[in-house]
Amino acid sequence: MGELERRGRHDDSSGTIGHRRATQGARYRARRCTRLVLLCLSPALLGGCTIARDILYAPLAHSTVPPVWAHGDPTRIAVTAPGNRHVAGYYWPGAPGDPDIFVFFHGRHMNALTGAKFAQYLLGRGDAVLVASYRGFGDNPGLPSEKAMMQDSRAFIAQARRLAGPQARIWLVGHSIGGGVALQAANENEKESAVKGAFIISGFTRVSAAVPRLLRAFVPDKWDNLAAARAARLPLLFFSGGMDRYIPAGSGEALLAAAGGPSLLLVNAQMPHNPDMAVLGPWISAVANDLGAGAALDALPTPPPGWAIAARRP
Repeated sequence: MGELERRGRHDDSSGTIGHRRATQGARYRARRCTRLVLLCLSPALLGGCTIARDILYAPLAHSTVPPVWAHGDPTRIAVTAPGNRHVAGYYWPGAPGDPDIFVFFHGRHMNALTGAKFAQYLLGRGDAVLVASYRGFGDNPGLPSEKAMMQDSRAFIAQARRLAGPQARIWLVGHSIGGGVALQAANENEKESAVKGAFIISGFTRVSAAVPRLLRAFVPDKWDNLAAARAARLPLLFFSGGMDRYIPAGSGEALLAAAGGPSLLLVNAQMPHNPDMAVLGPWISAVANDLGAGAALDALPTPPPGWAIAARRP
């Protein structure tokens, strides 16, 4: 082998080794950069999980726009959760003798008052409406967490049972992260004959699926709606919007597929994350009345304009 050939091979080998080392160095620097980013984020996101939950729940302290009520002013009502914590919500009484009561669980970056602005459209058929909230939202003292919010939900459901009386038919309605509250509450109350079903609006599969992949490891609460839907035996109705910027596409279909009991998925291609409850609320109320009277999911009223039944189980 000539000297030039040997030298050429040696040079090619050096170039290959150099390229390999450069690639390994770039990968190392990328991993190091990722670790630095996570290290910088960690104090903010994991400081006792407080700041992380502030980001996750972003509780709204005050409503800046005074609400206009379509069915009269609600009454402010407080429940007592474990630890002697008082959590305030709102309440509209139903017609005398009407056994149906809705418990509305609002979502992220809301409070009892903004939740009531959504929930008021469940009125109109004589049903009572109780708007739940959570510690840390509005002027409720404390800090929100999955555990704390479920404790608060139990207190509101117990209050609904007292308000509606021994023949109560309780219907749970949850929007966004409130859908996770409603799903878990439906499971907890499965053997409680008063709870009849749940309506889940803009529901996610797991809360981690709705945050950037880089930050999923830092989400302090699980809110595993797939597991909750799988365990449920009560009727579940899911509502998904095609213009929802926060909930990943296909979440409604995944929840329906996981549901362990009778369930229905309704879709609206033009709905953003927050629904038009002036349109959707009266239909939910009509459905609750029909289900309470023994109707099956395949015999419900025609959905409101813009909404369509995408799938049904069984």
